[in-house]
Amino acid sequence: MKTTRREFGKVALGTAIGAMSGTTLIGNKAQAQTRKAHATGVYHDGIMQLNQNESARGPGPKTLEAIRAHTTKRVGMGYSPDHVNELREGIANYYGVGTENVLLSTGSTPLLEAITRAYCDENKALVIPMPTYSTSLQAARRINAKAIELPLGRDLGIDLDAVARNAEGSGLLYVCNPNNPTGTVHGPDVIEKFVRSVMRENPDVHIQIDEAYINYTRPGAMETALPLALEYENVSVTRSFSKAHGLAGMRIGYALAQAQTLEKIDAAWGLGDVNSLAAVAALTALEDEEHITWEAQENAEIRDEVVGFFRSQGHEVPDSNTNHIFVNLGMPAAKFRAACLENNILVGRDFPPLEQTHCRISLGSREQMKQAIEVFKKALG
Repeated sequence: MKTTRREFGKVALGTAIGAMSGTTLIGNKAQAQTRKAHATGVYHDGIMQLNQNESARGPGPKTLEAIRAHTTKRVGMGYSPDHVNELREGIANYYGVGTENVLLSTGSTPLLEAITRAYCDENKALVIPMPTYSTSLQAARRINAKAIELPLGRDLGIDLDAVARNAEGSGLLYVCNPNNPTGTVHGPDVIEKFVRSVMRENPDVHIQIDEAYINYTRPGAMETALPLALEYENVSVTRSFSKAHGLAGMRIGYALAQAQTLEKIDAAWGLGDVNSLAAVAALTALEDEEHITWEAQENAEIRDEVVGFFRSQGHEVPDSNTNHIFVNLGMPAAKFRAACLENNILVGRDFPPLEQTHCRISLGSREQMKQAIEVFKKALG
């Protein structure tokens, strides 16, 4: 099936807490969330989580209603109707591809693990800009694959030229677009030029483009790379329902690529079984474009306000295309994190090699961020 990139353009606290400069900063102040905490957005001892990049607003009303309507004695209580295949078909129809081009997973984590294992080994390196989402790097280390860690550009964007220069002899190039934690993004022309150049010079290397945050991008900032994944066997795109769709706890991710590519990924690692209730929720969320548009707009307005605050205080913040920001505080992230936690707000973990200057802050609701800004003023001294 021949598909142009433009046709797709419109379709558009655990270990992280403990990883704080090698020390445990929180102690008993932040524990796993309770049912009451989940309902209020406030956690043990009143801790506000601005460290997880989850939607502060949660699923849309249509999705919540679908979950309630399908929670019966059969769905969620016993053997269930096959909504998982419906989800796969729904995703395929949404993007205009075949079901063979869709691979479901229990969140993105198993997919990133599988892709790394499928294409990397002791002789085939992972090429990864840093800082970025680290699951692929962790997976490479588990299988003793070499990892080529590259610095970001001066604008904190991924240096795609540097990634391409390291493609020869490597197994996998990981590109998070928009990037976590920096929120920076590459537009469609830049991504297409990068992919075509790598595939021309090094067709045996695999390019994975992680588009988990695509629903939060600024208008016109990027387009999905799916048409390139359908054109080239060694290109894949991964997506998640954990961000703008608000379904992180239900664990639904998926990859889009050629059928033989997905078969190789599927064979490399267990991807888990998406449960039927999660499938109902995901399919409803996927089709509820009105809610996603509202979610993106709400996030954008909050993002602009928080970015404006930090810039007014003289701190550099890259233009974000996600639901988090990455601030140059001019101090170690651990110091800022500790000061915020004294006021019951938890911000992001360290992101080497920029942990001595930068901190990632997830965006909460309007009310949460108004409170947080007052805390940030104190923490900045």
